Amino acid sequence: MSSTTSTAYTFDNSTRDARDQVQHLAGILDPHTFAVLDDLALPARAVCADLGAGAGTVAARLAERTGPDGHVVVIDLQPQHVPTHPRITIRQQDLVTADLEPDSFDLIHARLLLMHLGQREQILHKLAAALKPGGAMVISDWATDHLDDMFVDGPDPIREVFSAFQHTMIAVCEGNGMDSTWARRVPAVMRQAGLTGIRGETYNRLWNAGEPGMALHASNSRQLEPALLDAGMTRDQLALLRDAMTAPKTPSKVMARSWPMHTTVGFRPAA
Repeated sequence: MSSTTSTAYTFDNSTRDARDQVQHLAGILDPHTFAVLDDLALPARAVCADLGAGAGTVAARLAERTGPDGHVVVIDLQPQHVPTHPRITIRQQDLVTADLEPDSFDLIHARLLLMHLGQREQILHKLAAALKPGGAMVISDWATDHLDDMFVDGPDPIREVFSAFQHTMIAVCEGNGMDSTWARRVPAVMRQAGLTGIRGETYNRLWNAGEPGMALHASNSRQLEPALLDAGMTRDQLALLRDAMTAPKTPSKVMARSWPMHTTVGFRPAA
Protein backbone atom coordinates (compact mmCIF):
# COMPACT_ATOMS: atom_id res chain seq x y z
CA MET A 1 0.00 0.00 0.00
CA SER A 2 2.49 2.44 -1.23
CA SER A 3 2.28 6.15 -1.92
CA THR A 4 1.94 6.63 -5.66
CA THR A 5 -0.37 9.55 -6.20
CA SER A 6 -0.24 13.33 -6.32
CA THR A 7 -3.40 13.52 -4.20
CA ALA A 8 -3.65 13.02 -0.43
CA TYR A 9 -2.66 9.38 -0.19
CA THR A 10 -3.65 7.94 3.17
CA PHE A 11 -0.58 5.85 4.01
CA ASP A 12 2.99 7.15 4.01
CA ASN A 13 5.92 4.80 3.40
CA SER A 14 8.26 7.08 5.35
CA THR A 15 6.52 6.65 8.71
CA ARG A 16 7.96 4.57 11.55
CA ASP A 17 5.34 1.85 11.13
CA ALA A 18 5.43 1.67 7.33
CA ARG A 19 8.00 -1.12 7.08
CA ASP A 20 5.92 -3.32 9.38
CA GLN A 21 2.80 -2.45 7.42
CA VAL A 22 4.18 -3.41 3.99
CA GLN A 23 5.63 -6.62 5.45
CA HIS A 24 2.25 -7.49 6.98
CA LEU A 25 0.61 -6.91 3.61
CA ALA A 26 3.16 -9.13 1.86
CA GLY A 27 2.62 -11.90 4.39
CA ILE A 28 -1.14 -11.68 4.08
CA LEU A 29 -1.48 -11.31 0.32
CA ASP A 30 1.58 -12.79 -1.38
CA PRO A 31 0.30 -16.40 -1.42
CA HIS A 32 -2.78 -15.26 -3.33
CA THR A 33 -0.88 -12.89 -5.62
CA PHE A 34 1.86 -15.40 -6.39
CA ALA A 35 -0.70 -18.07 -7.29
CA VAL A 36 -2.41 -15.71 -9.75
CA LEU A 37 0.86 -14.58 -11.34
CA ASP A 38 2.32 -18.09 -11.51
CA ASP A 39 -0.74 -19.15 -13.50
CA LEU A 40 0.20 -16.72 -16.28
CA ALA A 41 2.48 -17.82 -19.09
CA LEU A 42 5.19 -15.20 -19.51
CA PRO A 43 7.23 -15.08 -22.71
CA ALA A 44 11.00 -15.40 -22.75
CA ARG A 45 12.71 -12.11 -21.86
CA ALA A 46 9.46 -10.81 -20.38
CA VAL A 47 9.32 -7.20 -19.24
CA CYS A 48 7.02 -6.69 -16.25
CA ALA A 49 5.84 -3.66 -14.28
CA ASP A 50 4.99 -3.70 -10.58
CA LEU A 51 3.17 -0.54 -9.56
CA GLY A 52 3.13 0.70 -5.97
CA ALA A 53 5.43 -2.16 -5.02
CA GLY A 54 5.24 -1.97 -1.21
CA ALA A 55 7.79 -4.38 0.28
CA GLY A 56 8.97 -5.39 -3.20
CA THR A 57 8.16 -9.07 -2.74
CA VAL A 58 6.03 -9.27 -5.89
CA ALA A 59 8.68 -7.49 -7.94
CA ALA A 60 11.30 -9.94 -6.66
CA ARG A 61 9.06 -12.89 -7.51
CA LEU A 62 8.56 -11.58 -11.03
CA ALA A 63 12.30 -10.94 -11.43
CA GLU A 64 12.99 -14.58 -10.62
CA ARG A 65 10.23 -15.80 -12.94
CA THR A 66 11.41 -13.77 -15.94
CA GLY A 67 14.81 -15.42 -15.85
CA PRO A 68 18.22 -13.98 -16.73
CA ASP A 69 16.98 -12.10 -19.79
CA GLY A 70 13.79 -10.63 -18.31
CA HIS A 71 13.29 -7.43 -16.38
CA VAL A 72 10.94 -5.80 -13.88
CA VAL A 73 10.20 -2.09 -13.66
CA VAL A 74 8.92 -0.77 -10.33
CA ILE A 75 7.05 2.54 -10.42
CA ASP A 76 6.49 3.97 -6.95
CA LEU A 77 6.65 7.41 -5.41
CA GLN A 78 8.12 6.01 -2.17
CA PRO A 79 10.03 2.83 -3.11
CA GLN A 80 12.39 2.72 -0.13
CA HIS A 81 11.23 -0.73 0.99
CA VAL A 82 11.90 -2.40 -2.37
CA PRO A 83 15.17 -4.42 -2.21
CA THR A 84 17.79 -4.07 -4.89
CA HIS A 85 17.90 -6.77 -7.53
CA PRO A 86 19.92 -6.97 -10.75
CA ARG A 87 16.76 -7.38 -12.83
CA ILE A 88 14.66 -4.72 -11.10
CA THR A 89 14.72 -1.07 -12.15
CA ILE A 90 13.09 1.36 -9.73
CA ARG A 91 11.46 4.47 -11.15
CA GLN A 92 10.59 6.84 -8.32
CA GLN A 93 7.61 8.44 -10.02
CA ASP A 94 3.99 9.36 -9.49
CA LEU A 95 1.95 6.91 -11.56
CA VAL A 96 -0.63 9.62 -12.23
CA THR A 97 1.87 11.66 -14.25
CA ALA A 98 4.38 8.97 -15.29
CA ASP A 99 4.88 8.50 -19.01
CA LEU A 100 4.46 4.88 -20.05
CA GLU A 101 5.61 3.93 -23.52
CA PRO A 102 2.97 2.08 -25.55
CA ASP A 103 3.55 -1.64 -26.13
CA SER A 104 6.16 -1.84 -23.35
CA PHE A 105 5.16 -4.59 -20.93
CA ASP A 106 4.27 -8.25 -21.07
CA LEU A 107 2.71 -7.99 -17.60
CA ILE A 108 1.49 -5.09 -15.47
CA HIS A 109 0.63 -5.74 -11.82
CA ALA A 110 -0.89 -3.36 -9.26
CA ARG A 111 -2.06 -4.36 -5.79
CA LEU A 112 -3.86 -2.02 -3.37
CA LEU A 113 -3.01 0.98 -5.49
CA LEU A 114 -5.71 2.05 -7.94
CA MET A 115 -8.43 2.02 -5.27
CA HIS A 116 -6.57 4.95 -3.69
CA LEU A 117 -6.11 7.04 -6.85
CA GLY A 118 -8.78 9.48 -7.93
CA GLN A 119 -7.77 9.08 -11.60
CA ARG A 120 -8.00 5.26 -11.39
CA GLU A 121 -10.07 4.72 -14.54
CA GLN A 122 -7.87 6.94 -16.70
CA ILE A 123 -4.79 5.24 -15.29
CA LEU A 124 -6.13 1.79 -16.13
CA HIS A 125 -6.66 2.91 -19.73
CA LYS A 126 -3.07 4.22 -19.78
CA LEU A 127 -1.83 0.89 -18.44
CA ALA A 128 -3.79 -1.03 -21.07
CA ALA A 129 -2.06 0.96 -23.80
CA ALA A 130 1.33 0.19 -22.22
CA LEU A 131 0.79 -3.56 -22.59
CA LYS A 132 2.33 -5.40 -25.48
CA PRO A 133 -0.11 -7.31 -27.69
CA GLY A 134 -0.98 -10.44 -25.74
CA GLY A 135 0.21 -8.88 -22.49
CA ALA A 136 -1.61 -9.35 -19.19
CA MET A 137 -2.83 -6.88 -16.56
CA VAL A 138 -3.44 -8.00 -12.97
CA ILE A 139 -5.27 -5.60 -10.65
CA SER A 140 -5.97 -6.50 -7.01
CA ASP A 141 -7.87 -4.23 -4.63
CA TRP A 142 -9.93 -4.61 -1.49
CA ALA A 143 -13.65 -3.93 -1.41
CA THR A 144 -14.23 -2.06 1.85
CA ASP A 145 -17.94 -1.28 1.81
CA HIS A 146 -19.28 -4.20 3.88
CA LEU A 147 -17.42 -3.52 7.11
CA ASP A 148 -20.07 -4.92 9.44
CA ASP A 149 -19.55 -8.38 7.93
CA MET A 150 -15.92 -8.61 9.07
CA PHE A 151 -16.15 -9.33 12.80
CA VAL A 152 -16.83 -13.02 13.49
CA ASP A 153 -16.48 -13.61 17.24
CA GLY A 154 -15.27 -11.97 20.40
CA PRO A 155 -16.47 -9.94 23.40
CA ASP A 156 -18.93 -7.13 22.74
CA PRO A 157 -16.55 -4.30 23.78
CA ILE A 158 -14.04 -5.49 21.18
CA ARG A 159 -16.75 -5.89 18.56
CA GLU A 160 -17.84 -2.28 19.10
CA VAL A 161 -14.31 -0.91 19.01
CA PHE A 162 -13.41 -3.00 15.94
CA SER A 163 -16.48 -1.71 14.11
CA ALA A 164 -15.76 1.89 15.09
CA PHE A 165 -12.17 1.54 13.92
CA GLN A 166 -13.13 0.04 10.55
CA HIS A 167 -15.77 2.66 9.79
CA THR A 168 -13.54 5.53 10.93
CA MET A 169 -10.46 4.35 9.04
CA ILE A 170 -12.36 3.75 5.81
CA ALA A 171 -14.01 7.18 6.12
CA VAL A 172 -10.54 8.72 6.45
CA CYS A 173 -9.36 6.83 3.37
CA GLU A 174 -12.43 7.81 1.37
CA GLY A 175 -11.88 11.42 2.38
CA ASN A 176 -8.48 11.12 0.69
CA GLY A 177 -10.01 9.81 -2.53
CA MET A 178 -10.23 6.05 -1.97
CA ASP A 179 -13.11 4.21 -3.67
CA SER A 180 -14.44 1.35 -1.53
CA THR A 181 -16.31 -0.24 -4.46
CA TRP A 182 -13.67 0.11 -7.18
CA ALA A 183 -12.46 -3.50 -6.91
CA ARG A 184 -15.77 -4.82 -8.19
CA ARG A 185 -15.84 -2.37 -11.11
CA VAL A 186 -12.41 -3.28 -12.47
CA PRO A 187 -13.64 -5.94 -14.95
CA ALA A 188 -15.99 -3.45 -16.65
CA VAL A 189 -13.26 -0.80 -16.86
CA MET A 190 -10.83 -3.35 -18.29
CA ARG A 191 -13.37 -4.21 -20.98
CA GLN A 192 -13.84 -0.51 -21.75
CA ALA A 193 -10.06 -0.22 -22.10
CA GLY A 194 -10.11 -2.93 -24.79
CA LEU A 195 -8.85 -5.87 -22.73
CA THR A 196 -10.25 -9.34 -23.34
CA GLY A 197 -10.23 -12.76 -21.68
CA ILE A 198 -11.15 -11.03 -18.44
CA ARG A 199 -11.36 -13.25 -15.38
CA GLY A 200 -11.30 -12.76 -11.66
CA GLU A 201 -11.39 -14.25 -8.21
CA THR A 202 -12.04 -13.09 -4.66
CA TYR A 203 -9.66 -13.81 -1.79
CA ASN A 204 -10.75 -13.65 1.84
CA ARG A 205 -9.22 -15.07 5.01
CA LEU A 206 -10.39 -15.60 8.55
CA TRP A 207 -7.83 -14.32 11.03
CA ASN A 208 -7.41 -14.98 14.74
CA ALA A 209 -5.89 -12.52 17.18
CA GLY A 210 -2.11 -12.58 16.89
CA GLU A 211 -2.11 -13.60 13.22
CA PRO A 212 -0.85 -11.36 10.38
CA GLY A 213 -4.26 -10.05 9.30
CA MET A 214 -4.98 -8.82 12.82
CA ALA A 215 -1.49 -7.35 13.18
CA LEU A 216 -2.23 -5.27 10.09
CA HIS A 217 -5.18 -3.61 11.85
CA ALA A 218 -2.94 -2.70 14.78
CA SER A 219 -0.31 -1.33 12.39
CA ASN A 220 -2.88 0.70 10.47
CA SER A 221 -4.18 2.15 13.74
CA ARG A 222 -0.70 3.38 14.61
CA GLN A 223 -0.02 4.83 11.17
CA LEU A 224 -3.32 6.71 11.09
CA GLU A 225 -3.61 7.56 14.79
CA PRO A 226 -3.75 11.37 14.37
CA ALA A 227 -6.48 11.13 11.70
CA LEU A 228 -8.43 8.55 13.71
CA LEU A 229 -8.33 10.73 16.83
CA ASP A 230 -9.40 13.77 14.81
CA ALA A 231 -12.32 11.70 13.48
CA GLY A 232 -13.58 10.87 16.96
CA MET A 233 -11.84 7.74 18.19
CA THR A 234 -10.16 7.83 21.59
CA ARG A 235 -6.72 6.68 22.68
CA ASP A 236 -8.36 4.14 25.00
CA GLN A 237 -10.28 2.66 22.08
CA LEU A 238 -7.12 2.37 19.98
CA ALA A 239 -5.23 0.75 22.86
CA LEU A 240 -8.03 -1.76 23.34
CA LEU A 241 -8.09 -2.53 19.62
CA ARG A 242 -4.32 -3.09 19.45
CA ASP A 243 -4.34 -5.38 22.44
CA ALA A 244 -7.22 -7.43 21.08
CA MET A 245 -5.58 -7.74 17.65
CA THR A 246 -2.17 -8.86 18.87
CA ALA A 247 -2.80 -10.86 22.07
CA PRO A 248 -4.10 -14.32 21.13
CA LYS A 249 -4.04 -15.84 24.64
CA THR A 250 -6.10 -13.22 26.45
CA PRO A 251 -9.84 -13.48 27.20
CA SER A 252 -10.41 -10.85 24.53
CA LYS A 253 -9.39 -13.24 21.74
CA VAL A 254 -11.24 -12.36 18.55
CA MET A 255 -11.76 -13.68 15.05
CA ALA A 256 -12.43 -11.48 12.02
CA ARG A 257 -12.39 -11.76 8.26
CA SER A 258 -10.22 -9.63 6.07
CA TRP A 259 -11.63 -7.21 3.56
CA PRO A 260 -12.38 -9.26 0.41
CA MET A 261 -9.70 -8.82 -2.23
CA HIS A 262 -10.96 -8.84 -5.81
CA THR A 263 -8.26 -9.75 -8.31
CA THR A 264 -8.99 -9.20 -11.99
CA VAL A 265 -6.87 -10.37 -14.92
CA GLY A 266 -7.29 -9.04 -18.45
CA PHE A 267 -5.31 -9.37 -21.68
CA ARG A 268 -4.53 -7.03 -24.54
CA PRO A 269 -5.61 -8.77 -27.73
CA ALA A 270 -2.71 -10.29 -29.63
CA ALA A 271 -1.77 -8.53 -32.84
